[in-house]
Amino acid sequence: MARDNPFAKLDIASISTDKSPVKPGYAMTGAAKTVVRSIEDLAENTKKLMEGEVIVDLDPQSLDASSISDRLSDDGEEYQELKQAIRESGQSTPILVRPSADGQRYTVIFGHRRMKVARELGIPVKAIVKKLDDIASAIAQGQENSARSNLSFIERAYFAQNLLATGMTKDVVRTSLAIDEAMLSKMLGVVEVIPAPVIKAVGAAKKIGRDKWLSLRKLVLTPALLRASMDRVANAGFLELSEEQRFDDLHEYLKRYKSKSDARKPKAAETGSEWVSRDSSLNFSMNAKSKKVAIEFSNTEAKPFSDWLSSRMDQLYDEYRQSKSDNNGD
Repeated sequence: MARDNPFAKLDIASISTDKSPVKPGYAMTGAAKTVVRSIEDLAENTKKLMEGEVIVDLDPQSLDASSISDRLSDDGEEYQELKQAIRESGQSTPILVRPSADGQRYTVIFGHRRMKVARELGIPVKAIVKKLDDIASAIAQGQENSARSNLSFIERAYFAQNLLATGMTKDVVRTSLAIDEAMLSKMLGVVEVIPAPVIKAVGAAKKIGRDKWLSLRKLVLTPALLRASMDRVANAGFLELSEEQRFDDLHEYLKRYKSKSDARKPKAAETGSEWVSRDSSLNFSMNAKSKKVAIEFSNTEAKPFSDWLSSRMDQLYDEYRQSKSDNNGD
């Protein structure tokens, strides 16, 4: 079955890195609305990018993957379905590549899975060759995946982090992923706190959205839980789970670990004492911990006595220090 043209999603010539298109549902307010383009706009613009371009057959062995990784796993059910479709009906949509500096090879901008399928099947890959610079290539790669909606939240966050690591600005990243500043902040908050080995072990987690990843982030902010997460994913049994199960397994494990840790925490020892003046006009109560003492005065003399006491604190403290010296025999 023919697939919609995924290239109908961006117009490289019209891309400006000071614009931050967002997916429908991600609210933007104020002046930001004037620079937002929706996914539907990207889909319309891509037609212009592909008009008049020639599709050529390339040897998949002459292609190099993009240096900016955007996937955490590639061999899931979707990939197998794609491979079966190409095996039976051929490649219906070309990939986008750009010439390498040596003029002998090409770098894939998007269509990595189709390239991989062609290699595995031993067939040429249909491609469009376009000269694009690093920024335009990054934007094209990210927007194609955003428009096709085949990257999970964590893969998009992983891609954003990798873009920044190559020196791209946050403006480029937002444009590439069609997100606003708030969403980018959440994405980076996840991938900068959760260790890379944990993210890679969990995998793409296609069904796990932003809120669950933020919940996991909150858990691993605790050092003990961070160590527990590393230990959990290093367990051979964890990697034997399907990708659909791994996130929930880790999340529930850390929640149980936290509950047990909280239950084991000893409560701080607390002592209390009370005193009443002979004329019953002043009540004193005290609750003391190792480094914190709470004192309360009550009854009719509470306020005047506290004022009197406050005015003599220096004198009383000096007497206290002197008594300690006397007791120590100094």
